[in-house]
Amino acid sequence: MKCEEADRFLDAYLDGELEPDKRAELDQHLTGCPDCKQKLDRLRQLREFFTANAPHYSAPPELKAKVLARLEVTRRSNIIALVRRPWLYAAALLIVSLVLAWLKFSPDREEGMATQAVANFKRAALLERVCDVVSPDPSIVKPWFTGKLDFSPPVVLPGLNFQMRGGRLDVINNQKVAAVTYKRDKDLVTLFIWPGGGKPIPKKDWSISGDTVCSWNSKGFNFVCVSNMSDEELDEVVDHIKDLLAQQ
Repeated sequence: MKCEEADRFLDAYLDGELEPDKRAELDQHLTGCPDCKQKLDRLRQLREFFTANAPHYSAPPELKAKVLARLEVTRRSNIIALVRRPWLYAAALLIVSLVLAWLKFSPDREEGMATQAVANFKRAALLERVCDVVSPDPSIVKPWFTGKLDFSPPVVLPGLNFQMRGGRLDVINNQKVAAVTYKRDKDLVTLFIWPGGGKPIPKKDWSISGDTVCSWNSKGFNFVCVSNMSDEELDEVVDHIKDLLAQQ
């Protein structure tokens, strides 16, 4: 098995969904390939992070009672079918969980997007996929997004001894966004950019899972900036970025 093929099976391997012969083949490959073994370890760490940090919500009493009553009726009337098809039961529970999560998240759109941005920031750092295009030059990074997005994101250098690492495509709130990353020693900053589209994101600050987040809207674009720095340090960087954006 080659690394390209092994990479396609890593998620199924962690889910326990590989057939015995394919799993044995991948086990043998992982034993002799430290790169794939390291990638598997990162994926496992990523799953553990989301499991530990994913929000958990309690259902409203009336909804919870209805769901439990319905499940009990289903269990009694079709228990044999459920035992033979456990994926159906799991899918039903997943749908209920997603609905409850949506009901909980929908009132605070901005915080939900900030949380997604932090998750994307951590995932990219953990998997070492910070950039799809690597360059310190905005004149290279900005055209790279052309054809990949239906908008042209503003790309600037923040100064303050930060160097641009490059850019990548990402998704926030089911919207394709541009993600531009800057680095200074151990300080990492990722700026997510997408059109406001009549839904401008307000200026807000958060501290989420140990990272600092700042959001604002300017010239028709929404910006969410995520960093491992402190509030004061990120505010200084954001002020410089805003000044440069205002000059464009």
